[in-house]
Parts: sequence; structure tokens; C-alpha cells
Amino acid sequence: MKKEMSSFDVRTVVHEMEGLKDAHMDKIFHWGSNVLFRINVQGQGKKELFFRDKKWLYLPEQKPDTPVLPTSFASFLRKYVDNARIGKVWQAGFDRVVILELLKADAEYELVFELFGGGNVLLVLDGKILNCLVHKARKDRVTRPGEDYVLPRSRFDPTSSTYEEFQSSMRSSETDLVRTLATGVNLGGQYAEEVCKRTGIDKNLKISDVSDNDLKRLYDAMEGLVTDLASPTPTIYRDGEEIADVTPFRMQIYSELDVSQEETFSKAMNTFISTVKDAEDQAFVDPELEKLQRRVDRQSETIEEYLGEAEDQRRRGDSVYANYGKVDELLKVLNEQSKKLGWEKLTEGAMKIPFVTSIDPSKRKVTATLDNLDVTLDYTKGLDANASDIYQHGKEMGEKASRAKEALKESIEQLERKKKGFDKAKAAMLGKKKSPTYQTVLVRTLQMVLDVNGTADHRRT
Repeated sequence: MKKEMSSFDVRTVVHEMEGLKDAHMDKIFHWGSNVLFRINVQGQGKKELFFRDKKWLYLPEQKPDTPVLPTSFASFLRKYVDNARIGKVWQAGFDRVVILELLKADAEYELVFELFGGGNVLLVLDGKILNCLVHKARKDRVTRPGEDYVLPRSRFDPTSSTYEEFQSSMRSSETDLVRTLATGVNLGGQYAEEVCKRTGIDKNLKISDVSDNDLKRLYDAMEGLVTDLASPTPTIYRDGEEIADVTPFRMQIYSELDVSQEETFSKAMNTFISTVKDAEDQAFVDPELEKLQRRVDRQSETIEEYLGEAEDQRRRGDSVYANYGKVDELLKVLNEQSKKLGWEKLTEGAMKIPFVTSIDPSKRKVTATLDNLDVTLDYTKGLDANASDIYQHGKEMGEKASRAKEALKESIEQLERKKKGFDKAKAAMLGKKKSPTYQTVLVRTLQMVLDVNGTADHRRT
């Protein structure tokens, strides 16, 4: 069964998303690993763009059930891109990255969907990450608020390569044909198999044993895939009752499976995912195990929020010192004028300062935009005292994250103990040795903890 979207799938969905151009962003919903964008399309009403399970991106037929209250991530996106007009949409090269341009009167944002490495959604302004669904810190790439957004290293693009580029990439390989097509020229496994199938060339051949004539035939077959991609015929393949795959066009490698065609690739994806969900809903489940898993998910999300807030406060503190001169002058002027002027006059004067966004004399607070960050300051205190307060708040958030991690570890231990008993009960009831529904629960959960720990360790350094 299909596990993730291919670059071919992504290219097809991007083509369908082009129909959203000049539409306006309405509401944004986030729950678990899902983010849904409700969009107002002139003359067509509301449509949805669904990023499901951090790995499927498509336009669903019907709006799924969404939470009533927005999460902090959904609230953040709503604040910045509510009613934004949708501009261009494109795929980064031939990688599994989709970029949606969102236009407002005062800014041009990029909403980035990453469908690799566990998936992510990021809001980018002027090359800087404003916020992202998942914070990651790796050796070669950091994705978290305040960092430059860097696309993954560009790979071979089969949709625009010349034969000479194809030949060079293929001949530089030391492995077999199918793996070279899959990785060396970025086709992925199933489309590498398809090229071999269409040419009749043994996929297990070493590249050194592939003749120049066959290499040209392989290139022509790859070009055939690109041609088919330009005129999609979204196809669903069934092996009995189970959907084995959905692809943008008819594939010869599935010639023995039953096939049906959909009007759009999103409809094909919708059928596939609905079938998977129905199967999951019918599976044997333990309510207590599900309750524990929901607790773990909530705790993990809370930790991410604490760590994100801690990082945001650190950046705000840094921005105060980075703009030392104008912040120091702002605080001194407002403090002095607040002793002479009434609240109305003080507010009128403060709002004439270009980088001041708001002022609340009743609380002695002024909010200034520093390095694209809104920083709230107490104008009766000096610069150092304000920075100290900001850093202290960030420290407190970090301490909350540490305490929450301890609670999360306890929940995971309970989940592990419960799962062991569940596996035995399910095996007895269904006559199976393993639980297909929950066999990956702990793997996913432990990875979540590792991600959180890794992010926290990075921030401490």
C-alpha cells in the first residue's frame, strides 16, 4: 500500500493547486499531524487544501472534522495570512517541496509544505522562517522560527534534464540499474521500476553493463513519464479490495491489478485515504491505549510550544540589544513624556514613531517591531531591565518544557506497558502475533521524544 507521495504525485497536485490562484485564505485548522486551509475561491465557494498526517497534500472532496478551538500554530498562521490572496504555486525543482505564495498589502509570504523527512509546514517572510509546524535542528539544516529558510539540496530533475546530464548521472553510479534510476536521477522506486518495465531492460544490470544504446532507450522512457505527467490520467490500482497505489498516469508495472480512473489526482488521493481510514476505524482498538496515546500527543505538542516560546523570547531579547540605540532612546523618551502628558497625547506621539506598533499607557507598555519581531517593553524600565525580563520569561518556558518532558517520559512508560498487554489480547482475539494498528505507536512516540530532546539540547547550546 502507498506510504507517501512521490515527486510525480507532488507535481500533479501542484498543477491542481494552480486553480487556487487569486483565491483568498479563510480559516486555518491544526490538530495532531494535520493542517487544513479553508480557501474562498471566487465563483466556486469554499475549498480546502489538506496537509494530512504531515505526508499527504491534496484538495479533499469534503471538509474533514476540525477542532473548534485553534491551536497556537493555527492562531499564528491566521494572524499573518488571514484573507491573504493566493499567488503563484510551485514545486521546488523535482523535490517533494511545495511553495504557495500568499500576498497581503504589507507583505508577501511563502507557505512551504515539506513532504519528506517526517513532513513540515513553514511560513516564510523575506527568506526567514516566521513559524513552522515542526522545529528541527540538524547538522546541515535548521528549521525553526528566526532561521533562514534553506531548501533541501537540489537533486536531479528528470523533467528538465538533457540526455548528456542523464548519461553523466547514470555512468557515475556503481550500483545496479533500478537503484541508479531511483536515486541517481531522482525517479523514486516505483518510477524506476516503470522505466525498466517500459524498456524491457533487466533492472538488476550493473550500470557498467548497460550499453549506450540502452541508456538512450532508458532516457526516452523517462521522457515518456514526463510527457504522461504533463497530461495526467489519475489512476487507482486495486489488489482485490485493497488499494495498492494511486498514480498521476497509467503504469505498466501494475498491469495485473484492477484499475479505475478519477477526474483529478486529489479525488484519487481522497478515495485512497478514505479507504485507509475505513480500515483503521474497523480495526481492533483499546480505548485506554488510545487515551494514553492522545495524552502523549498533547504533552509532546505542549513541549514544542514551551520550547518555541523559549526560543522566541531569546530572539526578542537579542533583538533589544541588536537595536540598542533606538530602543534605549524610545524608552527614555516615553518614560520622560509619560510624566508630562496624558495618556491620549502620549499615545498620539508614540504612534508617530515608525517602529512602534502599539502602546498601552495604563500598563506602561509599548510594543515595537524589531527585526520582524513584536517586542513588548515596559517604558518605565531601562533597556537592560527589559531585556532581563524577556530572557527570564524564556528561561521559565524552558524550565516548563523540562518538567513536561519528565511527565512525557512517564506517559510513554505507561503506554509501553499497556501496549504489551494489548498485543497479547489482540493476538488472542484475532489469532495474530502482531498488532498492525499499534505496532508503530511506540516508534513514533519515541522519535517524537528524540526530536524534542534534540531540539532542546540544541537550544541550550
